Amino acid sequence: MWSGSTALSSIDGALRTVRDDIDRLDQDLTRLTENLTDNLRQQGKVINEIARVRLQEIDTGQLRDALTAADHDAKNILQQRAQYIQQIEVEISDLKQQLESCEKERAALLRIANAISQELTDNETSIQAELRQDTAYLAQFERASKAESIAEEALQKSQRAQTDMDIKDEPYQKDKLFMYLWGRHYATPDYEGGILTRALDKWVAGLIKYERNRLNYWNLQEIPKRLVAHAARVQSEAEDEFVKLQTLEKQALADAGVPAIEERLDEARHKLDAQDDQIEAIEYALNETIEKRAVFAAGADEYMKRSIQCLSDAMAHKDVYQIERFARATLSPVDDELVRELKQFQDNYEDNEDDLVDLRRAHSAKIAKLKELESVRHNFKNNRFDDVRSGFGNEDLIKSVLAQFVQGAVAGADVWRVIKRNQRYDAGGAQPDFGSGGISGRSPGRNTSNSNSTFRWPSTRSGSGGFRIPGSGRSSKRSGGGGGFSTGGGF
Repeated sequence: MWSGSTALSSIDGALRTVRDDIDRLDQDLTRLTENLTDNLRQQGKVINEIARVRLQEIDTGQLRDALTAADHDAKNILQQRAQYIQQIEVEISDLKQQLESCEKERAALLRIANAISQELTDNETSIQAELRQDTAYLAQFERASKAESIAEEALQKSQRAQTDMDIKDEPYQKDKLFMYLWGRHYATPDYEGGILTRALDKWVAGLIKYERNRLNYWNLQEIPKRLVAHAARVQSEAEDEFVKLQTLEKQALADAGVPAIEERLDEARHKLDAQDDQIEAIEYALNETIEKRAVFAAGADEYMKRSIQCLSDAMAHKDVYQIERFARATLSPVDDELVRELKQFQDNYEDNEDDLVDLRRAHSAKIAKLKELESVRHNFKNNRFDDVRSGFGNEDLIKSVLAQFVQGAVAGADVWRVIKRNQRYDAGGAQPDFGSGGISGRSPGRNTSNSNSTFRWPSTRSGSGGFRIPGSGRSSKRSGGGGGFSTGGGF
């Protein structure tokens, strides 16, 4: 079984792989965009050569001047562009160094937090072992368990009585004469009416055997009320017994100095959370800078647009078309070779443009994958899955799904679902379902963050604002098994 820190390291490794893929794609994009610009410059040189060698009848001076000026201007623009790209690369390098430094610092903070967490669970484990031998505690547990069972049974009885009343009440409700007399409180001290009204009501009551039915209907309504009142009373008694049980547990924790350990753990986790915030801020800045570099790598920046526009404008000179036409019309092998060379440059330019579109699409997809995996790691940390008590079964599946994610076969939500499903907490230490946590109707179950248990698994980070992946649901926090007493409840 993987530890929480090992699983987190695997996620970090996948993140580094995705970032490396993005760097490689940026290099490919940069090479392609540079090829496109160089291709246009080479086309201009070939056209100039064709004009110089064979087409003396065309006044190519203006064309040569335009192509030469365009080539010179494009060089200057690309030099400025290269300087700006260098600044971006320096910024990316600095951010990566900051990120690496912060990750190392976080690892140190996690070791401190996990050491305190282990100290906490060791103390709680000892306390639970002592309580298992404490006769006063065991007696209170039995009282609390019995009271809770009685309360649960009373609640079920009241619910069944209400259901029965809803069914048996229907014939009475449909009898208009009966409901008329019932509504007038006939045969009760609250009944009012004149001589004629009383006579008529008495006659109606005799027809429908009202008196007998009234008693049945009154009992039908009264029994659920009494059962509800009884359920509320025994529930209050169960609550009192439960509070007494937790008081014993909390006193045992206090005597062992656990509250002070919890304070130290809270402080350590607060520092860990602050470090995570700093890491996310750096990652955000890094991603923005990488996307800025991607704009340049893809040739979508203003510098590249200006340089290409400069060369394209020169290539749009009217004499270019005349030169191509006349060169094809001559029989000279020299300018035929130049024309073939020009055609090859033009074909390569179109191919590179198509490749550039594909690479841009792949780069955008990788950036999206990077953000998805960062969200998975965000969820992982916020759920305290890197706590010393947290572990992961089926590590081969987790490794496989991470590899598939990097390859683009699965989504970030799939990775998170697999990680969440295979997360377990250590069953060998203190258990949240011990004692008060195992009382019927109060068991913390899988999510202990809002349970009434005295002993708990690590709670999710406060103020985390929920998961970033839509549809990922709540955390599934599960213990690896039961344990403790065999007397019932959570023991």
